[in-house]
Amino acid sequence: MTKKVDFPNADYSLQWLYRDPDQHIYEDYNTIGVPDERIFEDIHRVLEILHAAQLLIPVNLNRSKKFEFSGTSIDDIVAEIRQWVRSRVIKQKLSIYGHGIVKLPNGEEAVQKDLVQLADVRFTERSFKITTAKTIWVPVVLDDTDNYNWQIGLAEQNAPRLENCLAAVFHKLKLEVTPGLEEEDRSKPVWQKGFKLYPSREAIESAYIEDPPPPSFDIAKYLLPKTQANQ
Repeated sequence: MTKKVDFPNADYSLQWLYRDPDQHIYEDYNTIGVPDERIFEDIHRVLEILHAAQLLIPVNLNRSKKFEFSGTSIDDIVAEIRQWVRSRVIKQKLSIYGHGIVKLPNGEEAVQKDLVQLADVRFTERSFKITTAKTIWVPVVLDDTDNYNWQIGLAEQNAPRLENCLAAVFHKLKLEVTPGLEEEDRSKPVWQKGFKLYPSREAIESAYIEDPPPPSFDIAKYLLPKTQANQ
């Protein structure tokens, strides 16, 4: 049996918003209460990608036991979602929760609840988010005692899996994504540029002072250039 782990949640969420700027085709939901079939096609495509990578094995909608999936295949799960939405017990938007597989540095795999979510799938427009509150994707993190901890092996095993899934969704659905491929978001302790995640410079510099990593650690691939404001 695969063991379970419980990596802590950050007090913020890392997210990528996928959106179709041509929204008028979805406006009928407000009058007839039935979302465009392409909403369900998108859900199916995204879940296929996340499930194949074992980042999201769906369990329920909206963290509700009332909406736990009875099937395990993506076809069955999307069929259940379609039934709930068309019967109007789920309205306006939905989020899909479950668990995922974390690859550990020792080669083992472990189950992590709420690793990645497909969130805020809206019925009035073609938009959704892929989100995570975990920070296993970067090589250094700040723990509950305000100390910086290195987790290089964990990041190297898992960050490419997330990046590849985000890119696969982008290329499969051909939607606009925020942050964009060359867009940076430095508003959180973990920085984003496109589909890649980086520790903040403060985290890297503080961790080097507190406890330098092994000499073999390639810091260059985890650094975003300094902005004019922090040079």
